[in-house]
Amino acid sequence: MPTLKTVVAFAAAMGLATSAYAAGETVVVAGATGKSGPALVKILGEQGYKVRAMVRDKAKASSLGAGVEVVEADVTKPETLGGALKGATYLISTVGATSPAPPNNPENVDFKGVVNLTDAAKTAGIKHFVLMSSIGAGDTKPETMLNKVFGMVLMWKGKGEDHLRKSGVPYTIVRPGGLADCEPGKVGLKIGAITEEMQGRICRSDVGLIMANALGNKDAAGKSINTISDDKAAAGAWKSAWAAVKKD
Repeated sequence: MPTLKTVVAFAAAMGLATSAYAAGETVVVAGATGKSGPALVKILGEQGYKVRAMVRDKAKASSLGAGVEVVEADVTKPETLGGALKGATYLISTVGATSPAPPNNPENVDFKGVVNLTDAAKTAGIKHFVLMSSIGAGDTKPETMLNKVFGMVLMWKGKGEDHLRKSGVPYTIVRPGGLADCEPGKVGLKIGAITEEMQGRICRSDVGLIMANALGNKDAAGKSINTISDDKAAAGAWKSAWAAVKKD
């Protein structure tokens, strides 16, 4: 039977993502039972990772499937995060505010929660933190629709991103457009620098594909991207676009 080292070497020679073959690598998914988390958990499992679902309520994690480790932790409670990240290689966060009002509002979740998660990742020695954010993050204008109706969410997301960028933790920030529920890999995707204006929608599961692809990917490290669906592009063609995006 071939060893893991042999399989990884073969994958590299074939131009495949070697991380998908590293069965010993654990990925913590923060927000695993949210709207975007379950599809991501499934994708990571199919790619060969050990998945640790970080949730606030274990009772809600029963649908994630066999083989998924479940831990209770809350990004707004930093004392719960160390144990959840212990021994993990990677971290992906899909957490986001669920209300414009406290306690689970943008300031507490998208900013302070991301700060807590980043600091815990640094202490735990996480090798790559992939953060799901939103196109327009960092917008401080109160009249912007999302800010107006949802507690200045874009401003707070931007502050969370900034803390991650300055933390020293290896990272990738993925800013999707409007999110929809649909099957992954059915349409083309567009990714580009956050300075590139984009408007459109994207499947939550396709965002999951992008975040999973970023793990351990040197072409994705230290970069922030916008992403939307692109019906004119071939499915999977987006994977080669990482290299064209400049580091932050």
